[in-house]
Amino acid sequence: MSASDRSPARLVLQRPDGEELVYALEQGRSITLGREAGNTIVLASQFVSKRHALVSWTPRGVRIEDQDSANGLTVNGLTVHAAQLSSGDVIQIGDQRLVFEVEGQSMVATPPGATTPANPGNKGLKLMLAALGTLLVMVGILGAVYMLVIKPRAEQNETTEAQRADPSLPDDTAIEPFDSPQARAIEQQALAAKDSPVGWLFDEGQLAYKNGRLLDAYRLLHGALKRDATHEPSRRLLLRVMGERDLRLRSLQAAATRAEEELKFEEAAQQWEAIQALTLETEALNARAKAEATRLRQRATQ
Repeated sequence: MSASDRSPARLVLQRPDGEELVYALEQGRSITLGREAGNTIVLASQFVSKRHALVSWTPRGVRIEDQDSANGLTVNGLTVHAAQLSSGDVIQIGDQRLVFEVEGQSMVATPPGATTPANPGNKGLKLMLAALGTLLVMVGILGAVYMLVIKPRAEQNETTEAQRADPSLPDDTAIEPFDSPQARAIEQQALAAKDSPVGWLFDEGQLAYKNGRLLDAYRLLHGALKRDATHEPSRRLLLRVMGERDLRLRSLQAAATRAEEELKFEEAAQQWEAIQALTLETEALNARAKAEATRLRQRATQ
């Protein structure tokens, strides 16, 4: 707790039983939140993805970004892909509630020389005109903020929601099914139970997808179609898995590029390692991700 108290920024996890856990945010150091043990903050919930969100420092402060999780991310009740955090913001990750707090924020000082001139000619009229001028300036500022910030963000959120609603690839997308050791293991279990391997593969693939294990779902659903190319439920779900996987890979690559541009080589390496974990060893992107992660870790130690 003492480390948390010394840090100006922190995340407070609010448990249903009323207990609060405080996590200090070290300036300049990014952290991850998710269900998997390798995350900086581990949230033990089935509604939280293995790697659910990334919290990082930017020139404007602390930023949180969804890592294309299954259940998404909300800040103050609004579903977002990424958001700049302010003190008091309420973050919902799956069924986990956190509050972002910043201590020691300074108040805006009153500018010097803002005193009223001595002996005004018509004090009441001047005060009224000053108030009217201030009001017009505020209206102009609010209008500019709406056009430059709020409206584009709302449009971006609408686009993100539309993509998240159905990320599936088009129905006519060509699929070349492949087999895998995981699919063959499920097939043997189904045969031992004297049941349909395709049904088992679909059920296991669906379970993997619901738990956020996209690569496992990708392998198992391909295995189902390898055994029965006409199994429509497997095809429909696989198109969705493929779409979500593509979105997540693009997001991770963008995050890796951004981190490297900000000279955060360790963070960039972690993004490439996440890409490697989401691709097959036979895919070219897997080899590239491995090479990039190695290169960036070497730069981080220089």
